Amino acid sequence: MTTINTIEDLARILKEQPTWAEALRALILSEDLLALPARFERFIEEQRQVNDEQRQFNEGQQSFNDEQRQFNEGQHQINEGIIQRLNTIEGRLGNLEGGQFERNVRSKAFARAIVSLGFESAYVAMNQDDLTDPRLTQSIERAIRSGAINRETVVDLYETDLIVSARDNRHLVVEVSITADHSDIQRAKARASILADITNGTVTPAVITTNLNAPQREQAEAENVSVFVVPYP
Repeated sequence: MTTINTIEDLARILKEQPTWAEALRALILSEDLLALPARFERFIEEQRQVNDEQRQFNEGQQSFNDEQRQFNEGQHQINEGIIQRLNTIEGRLGNLEGGQFERNVRSKAFARAIVSLGFESAYVAMNQDDLTDPRLTQSIERAIRSGAINRETVVDLYETDLIVSARDNRHLVVEVSITADHSDIQRAKARASILADITNGTVTPAVITTNLNAPQREQAEAENVSVFVVPYP
């Protein structure tokens, strides 16, 4: 017979008899506590699976984010290209409209030079259709030889939209713009000054436009730049 007098006796017997230890554990512990190690193992395994799934999801999300970023970059480039093409088309249309307006007003500018300024024997000395009257060309060459102007200055003069000249050495330097602004007025004045240095004649700067706002009109009056407002089309 096995006698148990102390706790040490019990501990010794349980070590010697593992089955007794299991039986005693079943008596002392509840089923939930007994099942806890197995449940903990299942929890660890399930958590590992969750972690694996989360890692796979994160990798998939990262791949999606990379693809989305590449798509966004490509879309941005496409949008930039579309905007650039639209701006180019708009600029070309604006140039076509401005060129048509310039051609339409040349005859009006010529008439204004005769009627408003009293030009006699008027002729077109320069326009943007590569027409330069030989008389103006000769005057430019003489001015360059004499040092009155330099060739860089002449380049700016050749950008003038229209020059109308008269027999008595009077000239009209015209800038043409559908809507005239500050720069149009300044260019007309500056190019008229260049032509005055070339010809030693009387030169009138002018702007032909369909619309001139009040500030620009005041500027033109202050700088003695004539303004001709004509309808278009």
